Amino acid sequence: MRKYISLLTIIFCAGVSIGSVKAETAAPAPSIETLKSLLQGQKTSGSQTTTGSSPSLPGTETGSQTTGTETGPVETSTPSESSPVELSNPEIDINSPIEQQIESITTKGIQKGFSQAPTPIESGFYARTKALGIKLKQFGYNFFVGKKFPALSIPVDKTYILGPGDQLFLYVIGNPPDLNIAKITKLVVDREGKIYIPGFGVFYVWGKSLGEAENLISKALGVNIKLTVGRLRTFPVYVSGEVRNPGAVIVTGANTVIDAITMAGGVKGTGSLRNVIIRRTTPKGIKTIHIDFYRLLLEGKPINIRLKDGDVVFIPPIKKVAGIGGGVRRPAIYELKGNETLKDLIKMAGGVLPSAYKYKVVIQRYKNNEFLEVIEGSLSDKKFMSQPLHGGDLVIIKKVISVPQNAVMVEGYTAYPGLYEYKPGMKLSDLLKPDMFLLDTNMKFGLILRQFPPGTPPEYITFVPEDVINGKDDIPLMPCDTVYLYKFGTTKNIDFNKVKDAFVVEGEIKYPGVYAYKKGMKLSQILTPDMISLNTNLYYAEIDRRDPKTLDIKEIKEFAPIDILNHKKDIKLSPLDVIKFYPKFVFSPIKISGAVKNPHFIPYHKGMKLTDALSGTEFKEDIKNLKVDIYRELPKNAKSASALEKAQNIKVQAENGTQTIKSNITSIYLYDLLMKHKAEDNITLNPGDRIVVREVAPDEIVEKVSVSGYVKTPGTFKITSKTTLYDILKAAGGFRENAYPRGIIILRNSVKAMEKERLSKAILQMRQELEKEQAGIMQSDLSQQELAARQNAFESKRKLLELMEKTQVSGRITGIVVPKDLEKLKNSPYNILLEDGDQIIVPKKPSSVLVFGEVYNPGAIVYQNGMTVKDYLKLCGGLTKDADSENIFVIKADGTTLSSDKKFSFITWNSEERRFLWGTPEEEILNYKLQPGDAVIVPTKIHVPTMWRPLIKDVIQIIYQSALTVYTVTHI
Repeated sequence: MRKYISLLTIIFCAGVSIGSVKAETAAPAPSIETLKSLLQGQKTSGSQTTTGSSPSLPGTETGSQTTGTETGPVETSTPSESSPVELSNPEIDINSPIEQQIESITTKGIQKGFSQAPTPIESGFYARTKALGIKLKQFGYNFFVGKKFPALSIPVDKTYILGPGDQLFLYVIGNPPDLNIAKITKLVVDREGKIYIPGFGVFYVWGKSLGEAENLISKALGVNIKLTVGRLRTFPVYVSGEVRNPGAVIVTGANTVIDAITMAGGVKGTGSLRNVIIRRTTPKGIKTIHIDFYRLLLEGKPINIRLKDGDVVFIPPIKKVAGIGGGVRRPAIYELKGNETLKDLIKMAGGVLPSAYKYKVVIQRYKNNEFLEVIEGSLSDKKFMSQPLHGGDLVIIKKVISVPQNAVMVEGYTAYPGLYEYKPGMKLSDLLKPDMFLLDTNMKFGLILRQFPPGTPPEYITFVPEDVINGKDDIPLMPCDTVYLYKFGTTKNIDFNKVKDAFVVEGEIKYPGVYAYKKGMKLSQILTPDMISLNTNLYYAEIDRRDPKTLDIKEIKEFAPIDILNHKKDIKLSPLDVIKFYPKFVFSPIKISGAVKNPHFIPYHKGMKLTDALSGTEFKEDIKNLKVDIYRELPKNAKSASALEKAQNIKVQAENGTQTIKSNITSIYLYDLLMKHKAEDNITLNPGDRIVVREVAPDEIVEKVSVSGYVKTPGTFKITSKTTLYDILKAAGGFRENAYPRGIIILRNSVKAMEKERLSKAILQMRQELEKEQAGIMQSDLSQQELAARQNAFESKRKLLELMEKTQVSGRITGIVVPKDLEKLKNSPYNILLEDGDQIIVPKKPSSVLVFGEVYNPGAIVYQNGMTVKDYLKLCGGLTKDADSENIFVIKADGTTLSSDKKFSFITWNSEERRFLWGTPEEEILNYKLQPGDAVIVPTKIHVPTMWRPLIKDVIQIIYQSALTVYTVTHI
C-alpha cells in the first residue's frame, strides 16, 4: 500500500502535462508519516464487515432471517414429545448472507437502467421513416429487462438435478419402530456430491435427480420418506458477447438461460436474439446449443434450458434485419435468420390491420451498398409477397384514408371538430362559420391537408381564416380534405418541412404565431399598430430568412419596427421567414442557429465567452465537421482590418438609430474550441452577436499530428482521413540510430477522454460504497472504541479516494508493434489511421528495467538479456511483507499489461533439471523474460471491501501505465 500511494503521489505531484509533454516543477510530496497513517487506516478497514397509410399530418391541439450459524453439513431437530406434529417448517429458514450478496451483485448492473436511447440500427431506420412519422423499435429486447436476482427458494420438481451446495430436508413419513432418526433432518450436499445421514452412512447424490435420490435413500432406510430441496446451490455462469453487462452472473440450478441473460442486463440492440449460443462442458467435450428466442416471443414455445456450472452463454452480433411499419399490428425491426419472405415478415409483425391499404406496399432496399431503391407492390400479389428479404429492407404498408370519401374533416383548435358531409362544388367558406372559432383561434393561419385522388402525394394548402370569413378569399374543397385550425402562438405542431407557404411571428408582440404566406406579401401588411405591445422594442427587430430545403438561416435582416409603422421602410417577406420582436432592453440577445437541434436565444451578459453561449447546445453533426460563423454589428465605414478589430468592442444599442452593417467577423472550428480548448478561439461576445453553426467544407478541414523524439525530422505534420502511422514516420525521416520503435508512444485525445471516464466511474462507485459504509457506521450500536476505529478506517479510505481523483491519465494507445524497418510496418495491422491532435513520441532505446511497488529497493535496474521477473525482484531485495504476490503484473514498453491472470503457457522448461515443469499463473509471471523498457509492478495487498477489488485493480493499472508513460517521455 505504501508504494501504491507513493505512485499516486508521483502522478499528481510530478506536475507533468501529458498533453504538452513538458515537465514542470513538482509540489512537495506528502510526508512518510501521512502515507503510513493512510496505510494503517486501510488495513484497519479490511477487518470490518459491511452489510447491507395516410401521410404524416402536422399536429393539432385538442422473508424471515437466518439465526445462528451452520456448523456442519447436517442439522437434526428432535420433535417434542408433547407436540410431535406442530413443528416449525425448517424450509422457511433458507435466507442467508449469501442471498443478500447475490442480490447486491446482480442488482448492480440492473440499477444502471435500461437505456431508452435508440440503437444504431433504430437510428438508421428512423432516418428513413422520420418523414412518415414512424419510429420503429427493435423487437424483443425489452423481454430481458426487469428481473433483479436469482431466487434461492423457488419450488423445484422431482427432475431437479442435485449438486454440491444444495440444501435438503429429509422427512420420515409415519412412525416406524426401531428407527433411530429424527422426523426432520437437514442435509447439505458436500463438495464431493455426498450427503451423510447419521447412523445410516454416506449417499452419493451428485448428478441424480431429486426423485432418484429420494428412492435411493428410501430403499436404504427401508422406510417411506419425503426428500425436498431447501436453499438451492449457487454457481457462476458466464454471459458474453452483445449484452449490457458481460461477465459472470450467479445463478442456481433452477435458473434458465433467460435468467442469466436478464441478470447480465439484457441483450444490446447489436446482439442477436435468434442465434444465442450456450457452450457446455461435458465428459464428451464441448456441447454447443443454439437458441432462437423468436420461437418463444412469436410462437409461445417454451425455452427451458436449465443452467449448469461453467456454462457460457454467448450473444453473437446481429446480422440481417428488416423493418416494417404502417398498417401492421406490431410495427418493429425484426431479425432475419434465413430466407424469410415479405409474407414471413408480415406474419412476424402480427399480420395487417383492417385499415391496411392492400394495393400500396412499399419496400425501401439498399442496392449493392451504393444507393437506395423503392419497390412497390400489392398484398394480393403472390410473387411480390414471396420475394426474399434483404438486410436493411424497410417495408411500409399504407393505410386506407381515415376520412370517408364523401366527407371533409375539421380538426384542431375549434369549437366543432369532426366530419362534415362533402357536396360537389363545396368551398371553404361553406364549411367555416364564425361559431366554429374560439376567442384565441389563430385567424391568420389555417391549413388544408389534401390527398385526392386517394394514393396521391399529400398537398398542404395554407389560408387566412379571417379572409375566408370576411369573403376576401375562398378555396374549393375536395373529398377527404382535412382542415386544421390552430391557437395563436402555436408553432411547435407545424412541420415546416412540409408546410412551406407560411412564416412565423414571435417575441414581444401581441399576436405571435404562424401566418399564411401569399406571394408578394410585405411586412407592412402584418405589422400594424394593434400588433404592438407596451414592451415591444420599436427600434430593433429582425427577420431570419431560411433556406426552404434545409430550414437553415441563410440571411438575417434587421429593421426598426417604427420605420415600418411610419411607412419609411418596408420589407418583402419570403416563405418560412421568422420575424422576431424584442423587449425594450439595452443589449440584444445572442442567437444560436444553423446546424443545431434547437435554434435559440441566449441572454447576453458582460464578459460572455463563446463557450458560455454554446454550453447546452445540441449539434446535428459531429463537432469535427462543424464551425461557427459569428456575425456582429459593425460601422458602415469598417473596411480595414484594424477597423474590424475595433468593432469587436463596440456595443450595439438598438434604440440609438445608428446605421450599422452585419458582418462575419470570424469563423471558429468547434473541435478546436471544445475539444482542444484553444484559448484564442474562445472570444468574448458582444450584444446582438449571431452565432451560426455550419458544416466545414472538405477543403477547410486541416488536421495535424506531432512527432517528437528519436526521428530524423521531428515536427508537426498535416494529415487526411487516410493518413497512417507509416506515412507520418516516413515523413519524419524515419528513426535515428538509437531509436526504440518497440516502445513508441502514441497519445490520443479520444483515448484520454475514455480513460478519464473509466477512472471517474470507478472512483464514483467506490465513493458511493464509502457513503453507504459511513451511513452504516452512524446507525450502528458500537462502543466508543469500536466507533473510533471504524471512523479512522473510513477517513483513510476517503483520503485514498482523494489521491486517486488527482491522478492524471495519458491517453496512450497500447500494443502498437513498430519494427525497426519501417517498410515492414506499411502492411501490418499496427499501421493505424491517425487522428487530429495525435502525439507520436519515439523514445531512445532504454538500457534498464523499472521495478515499482512493494520491493525493498525499487528503481531502475540495468537490463540483462534473459533475466526474468523473479531475477529482477531478487536484485531489488525481494518482496516486502505487504506485497500482493498474486497480482504482480508487467507493463511492457509498448504499454500493454501482462498479469498473473493472463496465462502464457502451463509448461516451462527447467534447464537445470532438464525437464518440463507445470507452473501456476503466479509462477508464470515470475518466469517471464523481460525486455528493455519493461516495468515490473508489485502492488500492495490492499484490504478493501470485495466490491472495491476489481475497481482498485483497474485504477492501479491506469495509474502505473500513465506513470510509465510520463517517465519515458521525460527521459527522452
